[in-house]
Amino acid sequence: MKDSASIITYLTIFFNAWLLNYFHGVSAFSFASNTTTNSNSNAHDFTLSSFLHRLKDNGLENMELIDMIFCGCIIILGMEFMDMTTKQMGRLLKLKTIPVRGKHLDDLEAIDMLYITLNKIATVPFVYCLVKYMYNEPNAVWALDSLTLQNTLLTIPPFFIIYDFFYTILHWALHIQAVYGYIHKHHHRQKAPSRANMDAVNVHPIEFFLGEYNHLLAIYIYCHVLGMKMHVVALNTIFSLSPILTGLNHTRWDSKVSILGWTLYDSKWHDVHHRIPQSNYGQYTNFWDLVFRTFRPYNPEDRVNPENQLGENGKSLNYGKK
Repeated sequence: MKDSASIITYLTIFFNAWLLNYFHGVSAFSFASNTTTNSNSNAHDFTLSSFLHRLKDNGLENMELIDMIFCGCIIILGMEFMDMTTKQMGRLLKLKTIPVRGKHLDDLEAIDMLYITLNKIATVPFVYCLVKYMYNEPNAVWALDSLTLQNTLLTIPPFFIIYDFFYTILHWALHIQAVYGYIHKHHHRQKAPSRANMDAVNVHPIEFFLGEYNHLLAIYIYCHVLGMKMHVVALNTIFSLSPILTGLNHTRWDSKVSILGWTLYDSKWHDVHHRIPQSNYGQYTNFWDLVFRTFRPYNPEDRVNPENQLGENGKSLNYGKK
């Protein structure tokens, strides 16, 4: 059943992406027919490839409304695709699961769905601001023939280090008692995340805004302040990794990235944070938690309540019991 549901979800996402591309081409063709005298134009000139050429030639400032709507829909579909991929990664890679120790939020309330929806929508203007910044940033590299190791792969580690420096401080600040109840407390209603990006973006919109635009701050510091080159291929890689790592932080999959025995990322660190909030404030790494002495390692010997484990329906085994 799970395999069938996953296949149907993927097919639905791809079908909607194709449908958007097709009707965007038709709409753009209709618009062009009314504004040009070129009788040789055809619908194929106004699909995705043509849109990318118009974007390159005219700039973001001259995008048509239909193009903006098209981009927004594609971004939302892309988020759903990344969310589904994150959920399936554990099974594909045959990862172990993290036992549930905190109380799982079995039912999402209206406020949860409102925040999740608002934050997904808020991703669209963020992506616009991000692309526009890179479009105008002198140290952003767009030409494929200028792609090098230094402006692609070597940009990724410093980006995450810069991002997590500010995110760790922000996250710590959101746990200050005078602030906690107004913003971050909502996210910590879930003490055993399991729904990947749905649990990840189930935060107060103010928190989502600050965390999301922190990515833009990190790029600004890397490119503008430090004067380093960053290729858009690196940007695409970063923003493919980010939702996957953040999503895995909010699943039960025991996922970890290690190089030469040094663990760079471990989803169990964030699981500890949801149970013991005054620890592990970093999003992607534990580097700054080690520096600030807020790191708390995962202890596999911590007590596990069998009834708190999740069933096939994604809810606690004791769900519905009094």
